[in-house]
Amino acid sequence: MYLNKYSVLIFDCDGVIFDTTSLKLQAFKDALSKFDNKYIEEFTNYFAANFGRSRYTHVRHFIENILGIPFDITLYDGIIADYSLLCREVYSQAKICEGVVELLQRNCDSTNYIASGSDQAELRSVFSDRGLTRFFKEIYGSPRAKNDIVSEICSEHTYENILMIGDAETDYLASVNSEIDFLYMERYSTDKHNMKELSSAKGFKTLWDFSGYS
Repeated sequence: MYLNKYSVLIFDCDGVIFDTTSLKLQAFKDALSKFDNKYIEEFTNYFAANFGRSRYTHVRHFIENILGIPFDITLYDGIIADYSLLCREVYSQAKICEGVVELLQRNCDSTNYIASGSDQAELRSVFSDRGLTRFFKEIYGSPRAKNDIVSEICSEHTYENILMIGDAETDYLASVNSEIDFLYMERYSTDKHNMKELSSAKGFKTLWDFSGYS
């Protein structure tokens, strides 16, 4: 499978463009540091298995399903604010994933998009600061759902070959929802065991990273 057979490439961000997956796990731990360790551990396991969904979904899940209390807007806003502040630091320091810049420079004929569970305004600022905006037609993120973002991109490119590139099950499910091909990036994934089993069952392609890829 060669990327040049696709005229449209849709990239997830964390674990595909930026090496941020482990850093974001730690950022969420820090944002929840006032809570009991048992809740943090349960959330960390949940977050690692559900990377790619928005922070808004994750924090609501933490409050209602892990703490087991009614939704509390003050608590919710506080966690979101703390995590968002930490994420800005994460993105400013994170390395770009291996081979990504070379890939984007080499595949200059494709139309590229970002479809991420990270906050959209935050992403656009980070991509601008890191000099990556020029490679992408649009950079999309939460609070919109990834399924909706990918579906909208596909509707703009009817009858074109489109590939979704991601490192988590949410990325794969977005590709299934829009009936496009999927490429799993393994190196930076936080859910390798599940994705390996899913790849065996569903038959999608796996790549370790983009280094030396053509």
